[in-house]
Amino acid sequence: MKAIPSILRLLRKSVVFASGLLLVAASDPRPGTFLAGCLLVAFAWALRIWSFGHLDKNLHMTTTGPYAHTRNPAYLGSFLALLGVGLAAGNPDTLRGQLVWGFLALLAAVFLFEYLPRKFRREYPRLQAIFGEDLERHAANVPNFLPRLGSWRSGDARKFSWARVTANHEWPWGLVLALVLAGIATSPQWSPFTGASG
Repeated sequence: MKAIPSILRLLRKSVVFASGLLLVAASDPRPGTFLAGCLLVAFAWALRIWSFGHLDKNLHMTTTGPYAHTRNPAYLGSFLALLGVGLAAGNPDTLRGQLVWGFLALLAAVFLFEYLPRKFRREYPRLQAIFGEDLERHAANVPNFLPRLGSWRSGDARKFSWARVTANHEWPWGLVLALVLAGIATSPQWSPFTGASG
């Protein structure tokens, strides 16, 4: 029976990989929307770096930095990166560009309404067992996903640490994002969809 969850995880990862590859391959970038998408991706990665610079997974109830605004800043960063990649890949002027944005809307809906709820259902009971009342106090003052404007003061004085960013293995994520954006920028030279713009 343990093989079934492993197979499901492999299937989910395969679908994610195939969806990302399709989004990049179908790209029909335009300079303005590509630049806007790159800026959003850069902001998203900066948010993830800020998040992981405060996080010691399962060792400390993190309430500082971006965790004073949202309980899940790394997931928020991932979502914004998805939006940025999709924004860079499509455009409002051609049928293909519009279809790319339509596919982006589908991926965003899956992220918000399938991926996040499943992650939260699995993670929160585990975190509750580790942090107990500290987790409940954080949840009572900080939104689950969309951030509050003002930061919540938990009393923790924890500072950002580059060593934590490295320990949380965040650096390869930036390389992946850069490669994806490079793939979008060069897609007119290699994509099988080139020439299919409306």
